Amino acid sequence: MNYFLAACIGALSSILANKSLAVYNDGFRPIFAEYFNGGIDRKGLAATSFAVSFGLIVGFGFTNSIAMGIIIIHTFLLMGDIIGTWCPDTKTGTILSGVIGAVYGILVVAAMSSINSFFQMLPVNFLGSLGNVSTIVVATFSVFPVIAVGYQHGLKKGIITGVITFVTYLLIKKFGIISIGDVAKLSLNADGMAMLAGTLTMIFFGASVKDRASADEGISNMFSNNVERIKKSWPLFAVMGGLISAAAATLLLTSDVISGPLALNGQYTEAALVALVRAIGYIPLVYTTAIVTGVFSPAGSYFVIAVGFFAASFGLSPVVLAVVAFVAGALTVILETFVLGSIGKLLDTFPALREMGDHIRNAMSQILEVALLVGGFIASNSIMAMIGLGYVGSMAVMVTWMLNKTAKKPFLIPLAVGPVVTIAMGILVNLLFLIGFPLVG
Repeated sequence: MNYFLAACIGALSSILANKSLAVYNDGFRPIFAEYFNGGIDRKGLAATSFAVSFGLIVGFGFTNSIAMGIIIIHTFLLMGDIIGTWCPDTKTGTILSGVIGAVYGILVVAAMSSINSFFQMLPVNFLGSLGNVSTIVVATFSVFPVIAVGYQHGLKKGIITGVITFVTYLLIKKFGIISIGDVAKLSLNADGMAMLAGTLTMIFFGASVKDRASADEGISNMFSNNVERIKKSWPLFAVMGGLISAAAATLLLTSDVISGPLALNGQYTEAALVALVRAIGYIPLVYTTAIVTGVFSPAGSYFVIAVGFFAASFGLSPVVLAVVAFVAGALTVILETFVLGSIGKLLDTFPALREMGDHIRNAMSQILEVALLVGGFIASNSIMAMIGLGYVGSMAVMVTWMLNKTAKKPFLIPLAVGPVVTIAMGILVNLLFLIGFPLVG
């Protein structure tokens, strides 16, 4: 099933990019406005796609997929952008992009499986320690609304959000198990509920700033033709949304490095909540660029990931689960497609909500950057400690981080430093073991 889903996702994402209907890279989407106006040709579009996406595929997608044990969606869809734009804008090119995309999707699953098997064959198995990379991410991610509110509304409201988040965490930790008679017990997750409380507070502050005068002159009215262009392609988006939702439900992929580990641990509801909040944070960017350019994201703002994880919580058989998640994901994207214009008007009416998206992404990025770095310290130290050289792992992470920061052209994106060095330490510990360094303990 994983190979089938991966092939379909790779194929359809490449086709959508080839037909200039949807691309995953938010920074690449605005380039299509210039392409449609004749400002750049197809070769220029393809070159830009490669330039803005390939580094993310290697430095973020692959490395974090290996470290987390679940494929990050960037690995599929960013390459779909590249494949689709590099193939000719013809019927033959569309077919070719679909074939290449399908082959790529299959290769990704095969590669991840092979890498995992290879690591397990090594004399020193470091896969358990590798999972520590995500430990700090899961532990700290619930505070991102506090950071976002602080950036957007100032220190005072940031502190208020922090207090609400912390109090909610304590209350749920103390009273989060609710007995339903003698039938069942409902256990609430403290991290998830704290993040939800912070998110609701963040939305409340954002919605308190209103500007109805701008709604009539907003972007959704200015670019109504672009909105209609996207709506006409709803069947393709529905299929894509269904495929991604089914892939999330079967734990083939995830949209981020937080929800993935949660889902792998069986915390499907918490994973769905994280994916849901992430999707909310990306609404302003995804919807605004889609309205302005007429080029959507392959599956909207990726609420379908949350839908897939939520479907997984019902304990259905794999085939039934995939079907249910596919239908639910397809319906979700259809809804997103047809409310695109309405959401655009809402963002015009409440400008702070549109700005909130930028602050959410900024807060997420900064927390992930620090958390993955700290996780890299812990994981690398744990791996090298197997042969009594724990500090070497920490030193390697620090040296790599600082050299990357001081380089005129960084060789790694900040989010990738922790996972990349940890994987390198796993390989190094095996080499040192083979030349005579004994295991400790």
